Amino acid sequence: MIWPAAASAQQVTGVTATQDVGFTTLKWDPVPGATDYQIERTPLDANGQPTGTATIVGVWQPQRTVTPDKPAFAESGYQLGGRYQWRVRARLGTANPQAYSDPVSGTTLPIPGPSNLLTAWEQRATATTGNSTYTSDAEEADFTARLDAASDRVRVVELARTLENRPMNMFIIGYPKPPDTAAEISAMPTYMLNCNVHGNEASGRESCMTIARVLATTEDPQILAMLSKMTVLIVPTTNPDGRAHNTRGNTTGQDLNRDHAALEQNETKGLARALRDYTPDVSIDNHEGDSEDLPILAPRHLNIYEPLFQEGKSMVIDWMYGDASQSGWWMGPYSTGGDSHEGILRNTGGLKNSISMLGESRASGGVTRPAESGAANARANENRKVYAHMWENWEGMRYFYARMDTIVALNKASAAYQSSDAPTSTVLRGAYPWPLTPSVGDNPNDQPDVDALQPQNLLDPTPCGYFISQADYEAPRIGPRNDFGTVAERLADHGIKVEPQVGGVLVRLKQPLRGLIAPILDADAPLPLITTAQRRYSCPAIPSDVGGTVPATLALTVGSAASLGSFKPGVADDYVASTTANVISTAGDATLSVADPSAVTPGHLVNGTFSLPQAVQAQANTGAFAPVGGASAPTTLWSWSAPVSNDAVAIGFKQSIGANDALRTGSYSKALTFTLSTTKP
Repeated sequence: MIWPAAASAQQVTGVTATQDVGFTTLKWDPVPGATDYQIERTPLDANGQPTGTATIVGVWQPQRTVTPDKPAFAESGYQLGGRYQWRVRARLGTANPQAYSDPVSGTTLPIPGPSNLLTAWEQRATATTGNSTYTSDAEEADFTARLDAASDRVRVVELARTLENRPMNMFIIGYPKPPDTAAEISAMPTYMLNCNVHGNEASGRESCMTIARVLATTEDPQILAMLSKMTVLIVPTTNPDGRAHNTRGNTTGQDLNRDHAALEQNETKGLARALRDYTPDVSIDNHEGDSEDLPILAPRHLNIYEPLFQEGKSMVIDWMYGDASQSGWWMGPYSTGGDSHEGILRNTGGLKNSISMLGESRASGGVTRPAESGAANARANENRKVYAHMWENWEGMRYFYARMDTIVALNKASAAYQSSDAPTSTVLRGAYPWPLTPSVGDNPNDQPDVDALQPQNLLDPTPCGYFISQADYEAPRIGPRNDFGTVAERLADHGIKVEPQVGGVLVRLKQPLRGLIAPILDADAPLPLITTAQRRYSCPAIPSDVGGTVPATLALTVGSAASLGSFKPGVADDYVASTTANVISTAGDATLSVADPSAVTPGHLVNGTFSLPQAVQAQANTGAFAPVGGASAPTTLWSWSAPVSNDAVAIGFKQSIGANDALRTGSYSKALTFTLSTTKP
């Protein structure tokens, strides 16, 4: 049979191509009865003429999207800044392709940001050699230094050192500049990206370095509006040794994304301290794996405050799935490893009272991206992974910006709930169930692990705390290849509080990190960091005198000598000068005074045997000038009625010269004595 010229109603129409960073969103009108659609790409020159063969780069299927009736495909894997043509055709079964649509063409967006701040991976991506290996650790150090020097919006801090002495850095980014201290950042909305915990999953790392550059240099008003309301924390490489060796684990072979609770490794300890000190409200942990373009999952551990779990679930299902369907990414629930393990960062983050989402990028192309090479670091595969992560990381920031007030309040409510008497049971391991979202993950095998609560993992009633003997609390714990650190050090890294008791310490559950305490201290937990902690069901407050002594202190430091300048003979004028003093007093009161101890014309500046007719005057802070008295009659400058510490005092001097005052050639001066005294020591 010969089809009519119009190719029947089965020809795709309404194709549009919208450019975004690293991908193009293709949309078209659905064809009745179509089972899937093939997307074809052809490279073009500046005149619109093909420069290469047409290739089927994508297959769109109605599953894996919450809008199966609105086809959209995120086409990626090309060289950024190139010009291409796309066509789409429907298939009524894989053996029955229909006619292609009319072509649409466009020039893809270039790599974003100043060209002098590109990463080494981006520089290679723009070259004609085809070399596209990821940024090395030495190249990352160079990029970090260049970025830090280029923008006041960026400050770089080192969180830890690896066993091979590589730095684990964090970018702190704010607008117009980041706050000065961790405490200031903790007190404001904060968004975090953790980018390369598995060393051989480096696409998120490249995404994060590019995002850091954009945040540091952009003038885009929408991005600056977001950045002005939050601080962004970016850890580009949480596993520097693993990245250098392209291994999943670190130098010891440890999977770091199972160690965020036990804290046996330098890298996870450094990140734990960052979570403790900076308290991010929303964070995304970048990985590679599973069967969608962007598999994602929120915290699920049952000790997480339920409204916080519900918000994380809503972020995934209501926000991310919906926006992914508009941009054309295949997004569904992460299945492998989707359990409640407390050492997985998305769960640890939830147990630390924040929204913490895992974001994967599919490692290989598969059926829906047939043109991608399966080789390691293949150009198309690499681009798609990096820019998919980039979209996801930006989307997380937009989500936080849109729901900032709600999320910040919810995180505070979570900490308050954990610190209250409301929780009546405690879970050692077990997950909230994850709902099946229509048209996303219809295959039950692609759902997150059930990880149902087992009876042996429920403590009901809940203990009130755990007692640890002093010896166990302080004992060194050595692992196969590194020092794990004491229990005392690791609890402190988390920010878990302890109370001294006779023979040891008590770790109460009633504190903000309550949900993490039992899973790491209970002997029956799946992976406790200590097996000798004792459950306590009675935790009375034990009086303990704590105090110290303050030595009597009157400390005075006076700044550099004051110069009144040159006196002009025959001209009436006042000459002034100043210096500073610093006062520390633990007394009930204190007085600062000044005197001239000299027996030669007390209170007057002298030049050999000559003296100025008028006395030199002094004052402090806002006080009035008064003549400087002799040793027996010092001049009071300032007084305090309570203890002070490092109180800065501005001291002024004035010398009046009359028109008829005789002046002798040379220098006039006096050595004055300042005294800090008290009547209430």
